[in-house]
Amino acid sequence: MTIILVTGGNRGVGNAIVQAAGTRVRDAIVLVGCRSIENAEESIKNLKELGVPAKIEPLQITITDDMSVTAAVRTVEERYGKLDVLINNAGSFSMPKSDDLTELRENWAQGFDCLVASQYLVTKAFLPLLRKAEWGRVIMISSARGSLARNKSIEMPPTQHMMYNCSKAALNLMTIEFRNAEIREVVNEMDRITFWAANPGYCKTAFNNFRGIKDVLEGAEVTARLLESRRSEIPSGTFWEFEQGNFQQVPW
Repeated sequence: MTIILVTGGNRGVGNAIVQAAGTRVRDAIVLVGCRSIENAEESIKNLKELGVPAKIEPLQITITDDMSVTAAVRTVEERYGKLDVLINNAGSFSMPKSDDLTELRENWAQGFDCLVASQYLVTKAFLPLLRKAEWGRVIMISSARGSLARNKSIEMPPTQHMMYNCSKAALNLMTIEFRNAEIREVVNEMDRITFWAANPGYCKTAFNNFRGIKDVLEGAEVTARLLESRRSEIPSGTFWEFEQGNFQQVPW
């Protein structure tokens, strides 16, 4: 069985990723990581009504709460003994209420704690279980907003979410740093965990008041393609998207 954990898997892009993984990965058990077991179970009920064939189970986890993360790792270990794929999707941020420097500092600190530090800590906590899998994989749900190349060329439309964009650039570098650590520390290439970043694109979610231009299932397609790939087919430490029918790399 392939054990897949999607944090923030009860709604939005995360829920679409659960649906895609549960439909397209053979013999998968997909864990809906969520702060509330009740919300996860409601999401699972809806997915089952849609005919998703995989076994889908709830997992309580709050990524900004270290005790919750530790408890989630323990639960996965006791139930499954391993984790094949960790999909770091959960994350939230708010816009600052004013231009007051203290308010802005607090806003950035909270944003980076959730969108960067928590992604690192969750990944770090699950590494031992990922090493017990035949092929451990981590997918960071990022954004093209974190692409330095696209931002430098003024390719991206203007945004007020500077903190969010910077956090995604940091997440992208984290993906490379984890890949580099595997190369330095794990001698056997077949024992190394694979790390990817994925850009779902501008999807219609509550996150943007449903102003996006893509359906969430289309946003989940990039993750589905990564999950369907074979080992060594897609290099670790790379950034991917599915846009206008093309599965393609995103420039860092």
